[in-house]
Amino acid sequence: MSPRTAAGVDPTVPAPVVELVGLAAYTELAEFGLLAARSVDAPDLATRQALADGADRALARQRALFALVSADDGVVPGVVGAAVMEPFDDVLADFDARTRTDAWAEGLLKGVVGHGVAQDFCRIVAGGLDGSRGRAVRKVLERPAPGPEAGADAGADAEAIWLLARMAAADEVLASRLALWGRRVVGEALGMVTVLLGRRPELVVLGAEAAARLGADLPAGRETEGAVRSWLVARLTGEHTRRMDRMRLAA
Repeated sequence: MSPRTAAGVDPTVPAPVVELVGLAAYTELAEFGLLAARSVDAPDLATRQALADGADRALARQRALFALVSADDGVVPGVVGAAVMEPFDDVLADFDARTRTDAWAEGLLKGVVGHGVAQDFCRIVAGGLDGSRGRAVRKVLERPAPGPEAGADAGADAEAIWLLARMAAADEVLASRLALWGRRVVGEALGMVTVLLGRRPELVVLGAEAAARLGADLPAGRETEGAVRSWLVARLTGEHTRRMDRMRLAA
C-alpha cells in the first residue's frame, strides 16, 4: 500500500505533496528526539526547559504537516503520520551511525547541522510544488531566524542555535572544536541528501521544478538528476554557512 492510499490519507492530495510531507514530518520527529534527549542531560534547568520547548514545537510542526494530507475522517493523526513517514524510516540511519558522539555540545550541534540540512532540503524542494497545497506546505516549512526568545512559529532548533552561539562565544576552544565537528557533520548530511535523491525520483522532479522557478538553467534528460543534485548541494551549503555564522562558528 502506498502512503497516498493508506488509511486516513486524503487520496486527492497529489503524490509529490504526500512525499514531501512525509519526509518533512520525519525530520521534525528526528528533531524532537534529539532535542528531548539533550534536554534530559542539559547542564542547567534553563537549558533543559529551552530544549524541551523546541522539542514541543517540533511535534507541533509535525502535526501541522499531517493535517495537510489527512482526510479528516476521524483517523488518529499518528496513523496518518506513520503512513506518510514510513518510506523515510531509515533515511537518517547511516548519518546517525557516522556521526556518533558522547559530547553533549557536539550531540546538539549534530542535530542543528544534520537535521537542519534535511529541513532546508524540504523547504527548498517545496518550491517545486504548485497550487494552494504547495503554498500551504511552504507556509509550515518556513521559519524565521532564531533569536534569544524563539516565537511559536520558529524552527524547533531555534533555542539550540542560540544556546550553541552563547557557548561558542564564551569558550574559544569549544568553538574551534565545534567548528571542526560541524564540517564533518555537514559532509555526512549532504551525502545523505545525495542518497535520498537517488532513491526518491519524485524529489528530483520537485527539485528541478524549484530550481526552474528560481531561475536556474539546468540541463534536461539524463543529466537532470546530477544537475539537480549539484544545485541543491550548493543551496544547502549556503544555508549551512549562514547557520554556522549565527552560532559564531566557522563553516
